[in-house]
Amino acid sequence: MKKLIDTVLNNISNERFENYWEGFQTVAFAIFDDKDVFLFNHPKYNEERYIKLVKTDEFHACTCILFEEVPTAIVDITLYDSFEVIYSLIVHESFHVFQHLSEESRYPNELLGFNYPIDFNNIQLRILERKRLFEAFSSSDLFERQKKINEFITVRDKRTELFPDYVEYENSVETIEGPAFYVEYQALTDKSYHKKVIINQYAEQLLDNNRSHIHIRSSCYYSGLFLCLLLDDISKDWKLKFTKSNLDLYHFFKNAYTNYTSVELTIPDNTKEVSWILDNAISDKLRAFDHFNKSEGIKLIISGAIKLVSFDPMNITQLDRQSLHHNFLSIKIKEHSYFIQQPVSTTFKNNFKDVHLIELYLNQRPLHIGNRLIIDNFGEIEGSVISEESNSIHITV
Repeated sequence: MKKLIDTVLNNISNERFENYWEGFQTVAFAIFDDKDVFLFNHPKYNEERYIKLVKTDEFHACTCILFEEVPTAIVDITLYDSFEVIYSLIVHESFHVFQHLSEESRYPNELLGFNYPIDFNNIQLRILERKRLFEAFSSSDLFERQKKINEFITVRDKRTELFPDYVEYENSVETIEGPAFYVEYQALTDKSYHKKVIINQYAEQLLDNNRSHIHIRSSCYYSGLFLCLLLDDISKDWKLKFTKSNLDLYHFFKNAYTNYTSVELTIPDNTKEVSWILDNAISDKLRAFDHFNKSEGIKLIISGAIKLVSFDPMNITQLDRQSLHHNFLSIKIKEHSYFIQQPVSTTFKNNFKDVHLIELYLNQRPLHIGNRLIIDNFGEIEGSVISEESNSIHITV
């Protein structure tokens, strides 16, 4: 760990960040493993280059948190085995803090993402759109590049007419995540000579037609990245302008590209592929819930007024009024807060955050004392136990 910390200290600098994006400066960040947290650049501890803390539940995944009232980027180093990747993720998550400090307001409505329609026409157009975006990026011929950009914009605008709310959601995700993946890419290429290998890895994610329509949110990361890379060729000083802009990334790109002309669309005959993707997208949701419902352990059902506080939008499967949170979520029951770091199913009526039932599986049976359940790695819940069997417990709160 000492070697990794020294390498981090030797590589994280304002000069490097500024090279990735104008105005981008180092922020508070932390790296952590299963036991320890190493916190850097935090103003509360500015007399130290870094401090060591005991890991708590708030340090989970690679994201941004408010630590000691300061926006802080965090990276779980147990998930990665190379400094280059860890460094690029520190840069990525630090950029999200930079966005917050820059008063970024163009965030997506995540509820639209969970309810994104599985539609034949949208999938067919979206496959064509993403292909044209990559062809525009990879073309070395100016005329060919302009032709592909025109086709890309025409398809995106066509989808906007057909699915305005959902394309707006995609635009918003691209706006926030595209630049973060752009600086991540800059950081990776800064630390690696394999620039072509890196770009090919991102391109694979962009052009994976099946995955792109099962995981809509994450698919927008890569379209956002390639929009940023195209902007590098269109407008050299675009980054500072974009930070100050109110436009989403797509419309900023469209405005910057002054040669746009609408084209006649020729939709490829890929009915078989699109139908397979459509069926697979639905089956993937059903498989996820089926796998969850077959989990080992004691099933705990909690019903009542439950408020969803925080969640991981990248790892949620939604089916009708039921959401499967694959990694974690934080809930509030009356005045008590609970952090659940395991798969959890939630059921709601109208508002995604107003939950009336949650289900999860426990490794150990809760301790039942009066009207309380004491649950290992969860906490204490007070309510009425309405059923208790050998493999399940249902409590209403």
